[in-house]
Amino acid sequence: MKKTRKKYTLGFKILAASMSIHCERVLDVAQNLNISIDKLQHWKKLYKDGKFAAKKPFISALDQKELLKIGKQIKEL
Repeated sequence: MKKTRKKYTLGFKILAASMSIHCERVLDVAQNLNISIDKLQHWKKLYKDGKFAAKKPFISALDQKELLKIGKQIKEL
């Protein structure tokens, strides 16, 4: 049987990291949220370093073509 990897949202990671910093011990937060201590410590480090960032926004093919067209017009000017 294949193991599926659990994915967590950015909001969940930030919430868990901030809880472990501001409220409780890492062990207590990890147990309450049913996640591993190592994973929570990693998120906590990323949170403290300011490395949590939203993913790049999706740009449709039409938007991308429009951006290239505008870029060409700017170069011509």
